Amino acid sequence: MSSHQAERFGTASPSRPVLDFQRSFLRFTLDLQRTRPRTVSQPPPFTLNNSRFLLESACRISPPDPEVPPLDYVLGASCKAEQVNVTEDIWHDPPADMCLAASGDEFLIVKSWDRNRRGVMLDPPSLGEQPERHAGKVADAFTELRIDRVFAPGELLATTDAIVQAVLENRPLVCHTEYALADGRRALLEYPLKVINASEREVFYQVDTGPILVPDEEACDGRHAISQCRLAFIAHNSLGCTELLVNVPTPVGAEISVNHYSQVRKIQAENRLFALD
Repeated sequence: MSSHQAERFGTASPSRPVLDFQRSFLRFTLDLQRTRPRTVSQPPPFTLNNSRFLLESACRISPPDPEVPPLDYVLGASCKAEQVNVTEDIWHDPPADMCLAASGDEFLIVKSWDRNRRGVMLDPPSLGEQPERHAGKVADAFTELRIDRVFAPGELLATTDAIVQAVLENRPLVCHTEYALADGRRALLEYPLKVINASEREVFYQVDTGPILVPDEEACDGRHAISQCRLAFIAHNSLGCTELLVNVPTPVGAEISVNHYSQVRKIQAENRLFALD
């Protein structure tokens, strides 16, 4: 079992290296001759598979003590629960949305069905019911996991005018959002701006993008540090307000809930926008 993190620069001598999300990936290998699956609900119809996910965001959680190393996590693009290498019946029944977050040694699989506590069993069923949030050690679930980051030079956009101009010029944009947590730690969120509003007349911008990873100490299971992460969308604008819309179990009826982006959190954050060439 191995874990690998690669970092390289897209061009020479960047003045402000930022993560190039379009060329950065989260990858895992499952070799059934070496590893017993522990996160699947149906027997895999293959002996070897390499899965690659485009990176959606990165999250760094830094403790107050500078001598203690920070926690670094990445989020891969979402997909749907599937059977790989079959001639038909690709989608699982019941279908589920799935995304994978990881560090060098831990993983978090977030699955959402049409309702929570769906009762889908892991394979083999002796492993129990498949949870909506499955945290664990990489070595227990995957033959190999890689986080391949590519960096590119980014131009810091220091004014609203500069941000608006970069939007109108269709330049790729990456944002860093940094803020303090209640326990004294700091969170640094990195993500591509897939959706942004801008006006050259009123001179404003407003970000509305996601999903991203955000820390939530209440979500921690007490065993795996990565379990403190939740999915969220983020919005912020030239007026300075920053708000998270966090994915949490949301009641929709008597004893029925779904995972939904429904919890608003307002944060005092510093947002830095970068334009890539």
